[in-house]
Amino acid sequence: MSFRKRVASFLCAACMLVSILSVSRPATVYAGSLDDQLQEARDAQAELEKQIEAVQADKSKAIEEKALLDQRNEMLRTEVNLIQQQADETEARITELTEKEKEQYELFCKQVRQEEERGTVSYWSVIFKATDFTDLLARMDFVNEVMDYDRQVIADLQETRQQLSEDKAALDQQRTELSSSQKKLQQQIDEASALIREYENTEAGHQALLDEAEADEARIQELIRKQQQQNNNSGSSGGSSSGSTGGYIWPTNNTRVITSPYGNRWCPYHGWEWHNGADIDAAYGSPVLAANSGTVIQAGWNGGYGISVMISHSDGITTLYGHMSDWNVTAGQTVSQGDIIGWCGSTGNSTGAHIHYTMYKDGQTIDVMNYLPGYIAYDW
Repeated sequence: MSFRKRVASFLCAACMLVSILSVSRPATVYAGSLDDQLQEARDAQAELEKQIEAVQADKSKAIEEKALLDQRNEMLRTEVNLIQQQADETEARITELTEKEKEQYELFCKQVRQEEERGTVSYWSVIFKATDFTDLLARMDFVNEVMDYDRQVIADLQETRQQLSEDKAALDQQRTELSSSQKKLQQQIDEASALIREYENTEAGHQALLDEAEADEARIQELIRKQQQQNNNSGSSGGSSSGSTGGYIWPTNNTRVITSPYGNRWCPYHGWEWHNGADIDAAYGSPVLAANSGTVIQAGWNGGYGISVMISHSDGITTLYGHMSDWNVTAGQTVSQGDIIGWCGSTGNSTGAHIHYTMYKDGQTIDVMNYLPGYIAYDW
């Protein structure tokens, strides 16, 4: 290759590199809907904060305050989940853009090599070989198309690199926000648990909690009665009999530790008390599983149980899973044994993360400990 052609091809390659560094294109906007959902969750938290401030001064409204704290924490959990979703989507985009950049850079290098081999002189050669004016115009169009293609290769590579850089910066910010929100959530969960613990230790507070538990029990019994009547009218035994395994599994794979069993239990502040279920010491946020197949008859907020799910089973047993951080099913839905119906939490009248697990049959609670093989007793 002549010296002149080498210089011309070098200048062409240099111009392409300069274009990559200098061309500015607008960045693509992603996840607008997630940003909107995040703002809604934060607005809801701000409104709940105002309601919490309004009842904090009145100690007799501790149960109401705890309910508001739980709702605020639920909004913060939503915020954490949305930020995590944003970070996951950004990471996926970075992976995709990194591969795209690699392909575009390889194409760019190929074009540079072709320019080096072809040289600027070849464009003039194409034009000067025209046989007539019409042929000249056609050859000029061909040269313009080649040059336009080269410019598009540069523009595509530059845009990909710009978006990749912005996404990496966004991911760093999202990870910082996620860490901050997770710490804030844990602090607020601890605050809510401490509130109900202090309230329970007072005579008035303890009585108020007992009164709420009694009201909850009456409402739950009525719900079970209506479900059984509906089953009788429809000829159903409650839940999907074909899906029932006959046995019950633990409602968690996270632990086998029972912190408070079914039956009479000792309270250091108020003496012996009746406990209608078992408290399972599961980790906060761990999945809560359907102990058997059946039909969901309640899902969501449920008085002192906070967020709970109730399932009617084909053998006449109804199971209740209380104090969850969130639920994953709806009333009327059929579930199979082992399905995730929610996640462990500390909502309602709870002083720490656990699963409150109760079984009902023939209008009465039954000893749920008989359905929890291999349990480990802790501090009782």
